[in-house]
Amino acid sequence: MISYENPKLWQRSWVLAMALGGGVGVGAWWWQTHAAAQIDEPVAESKAAVPAKPDAAKAGPKIDSALLVAPQVMEDGRPSDFTPEDWVALKEAMSRTANPRSELERVVKYLRFQKGFEQWQSLQDSPDVTTRHQLARRLLEQIPDRLKQAELTMGEALMLESALWTDLEPNEELRKQKLEQAQAALNGAAPQPEAEQQARDAALQKEYKRREAAILADFQAKPENQRDQVKLEQALESARVSVYGRKN
Repeated sequence: MISYENPKLWQRSWVLAMALGGGVGVGAWWWQTHAAAQIDEPVAESKAAVPAKPDAAKAGPKIDSALLVAPQVMEDGRPSDFTPEDWVALKEAMSRTANPRSELERVVKYLRFQKGFEQWQSLQDSPDVTTRHQLARRLLEQIPDRLKQAELTMGEALMLESALWTDLEPNEELRKQKLEQAQAALNGAAPQPEAEQQARDAALQKEYKRREAAILADFQAKPENQRDQVKLEQALESARVSVYGRKN
């Protein structure tokens, strides 16, 4: 059973961020994980003097991932990969959102995704290639949805796709094809602008084009010796600022 270590789940800034409507990127979490690993290195070195049992060293880390086996539902209604305290706190945090049930489901999936990625990383030097590859494939299946939910940026999604396919596919040419296919799929899964925003953008562009045409027509109507290129550019820039409310 997965046990989330301190700091407590509800105290983590990235969980609070998700509760407010958006997940943090795996990229930032990646660096936090590596920073923590670097801090823990002296401890690991201090333990090196203690001989490890041969069987334990050979076995590698034990993985019990919710991405591979559906967690059991406990008597109190929580999934077995969450402690009672974490589950109560998480439900409380999600109760303050507009759609508590759907947000709870989304955040649970995201937490399992991040935990699964952490577990996949822990198997990099493990002889248990089968489990590592199973985790990699489950993670690949989820990346488009994590992107669609705006929990990953396109750059982070592509970074993860590349890392996972590097593990799964040793043939460079085949790996390149897989990544091209993945990018096409991610482009389709990426959040699209809302219809209202698209309409607003189209209206602004139409208004700017109208003003631009009027400015250019006025410029071309003047005798050639009276055409001032600097003033033309200033007029076009003034029109852009007037329409879009900002300078380029």
